[in-house]
Amino acid sequence: MSQRQLERSILIVAYHFPPMAVAACLRAAQVATLLAEREWNVCVLHAVPGRDDPTDALWAAELEACGIERVAIEPVAVPSLARSSMLRVRVAYGVRSLFRAACDYYARWEQQALNAAERRARQKPFNLVLGIAPPLSVAHAAEAIARRLGVPFALDLGERLDLLAHRAPSYAGRSQESTIEYLLRKAFYVTVTSRREKEQLLRRFDVLTHEEVGILPHRVQTPLSSSHVHEGRRLFLVADELATPLVRPVLAAVRNQQKLKLSIVGRAPKSLGKLLNTWQLGEHVHHVSGLTSSHLDEWIAASDGAIALATRWCSTPSSVIERMVGAGLPLLAIGELAPAMVADLPNERIYIAPKITASAVRSALSRLLEMQRGEPRQQDESFEREFSRRLGMVMKL
Repeated sequence: MSQRQLERSILIVAYHFPPMAVAACLRAAQVATLLAEREWNVCVLHAVPGRDDPTDALWAAELEACGIERVAIEPVAVPSLARSSMLRVRVAYGVRSLFRAACDYYARWEQQALNAAERRARQKPFNLVLGIAPPLSVAHAAEAIARRLGVPFALDLGERLDLLAHRAPSYAGRSQESTIEYLLRKAFYVTVTSRREKEQLLRRFDVLTHEEVGILPHRVQTPLSSSHVHEGRRLFLVADELATPLVRPVLAAVRNQQKLKLSIVGRAPKSLGKLLNTWQLGEHVHHVSGLTSSHLDEWIAASDGAIALATRWCSTPSSVIERMVGAGLPLLAIGELAPAMVADLPNERIYIAPKITASAVRSALSRLLEMQRGEPRQQDESFEREFSRRLGMVMKL
């Protein structure tokens, strides 16, 4: 057996990765850390943070201390809700969807990723390429890199398939369904976030078997009990990006509550700050754009409940929801995709508001405030061990 086979070296392709400090980075950072702990040599190919992206150099340094190597390449210009109006985004989405044009705005990043991977592979070869989606074009780039380097390709679908549409409705003329099927046919191994999603994959794509799909739950790192002492109730809302029209009903409910504090985490347009000033919510609402793994655990420990968005335009990543629910926090899921988002989670402390209206959000929020934090769920690490063992099968190729 060659030295290359013995080294267990893996290239992870993920658009979002620290030092970019956004919720979309959590899944890739967790997978990279997990593999590094299992004594894999991990190299992550990711995009350089954009001009408006929050960053955290300390988070990146912590990952590098675990032995994770990072290769950053220049990103493409990606439309953002923080920089564009909702009307502009809706029009662009509608026009491209009608003609099945490339709605995945990350697609132009593919060639740059391929060139960077080839340069890095000349220094030290890889045994496996792992693509983390969404966006789908990044997983597509990982497949192209694996084909060019002549090594197996694995795929991690970090978000539930029902929620992929708002990230990448189509890619290079293909529909979302055909794009996913193409990637699954090429994948040596596939990971998902829940049993329900595994069953959904097996029903939709007959090219897969039970042995080819593994489940990698998000680990819960929140302390068993929080030590915060405060008056009133504290809630927090996390999303990659926040559109003011979607958050307005939540702010209206907070405005009517005297002892309710709300923390909003995610990139947001300037109109959100103007609305907070107009409604004089400075003492009740706190907004920050950056998010790291440690900060998320602090927010969870200091909160009495959480709010998640699940729409075609804004959503809370499943990695964040898993942590919130696993810590025993009551959760309010808002948006038309909310039922799919929480379908496979324990529902005794979950409320759903499919319609984003002031009355619906106010009613659901009032029920949420009546709930108390429950006991944290114990995480079963058997799936994590299985994930590592399956990827280790590449040693036999």
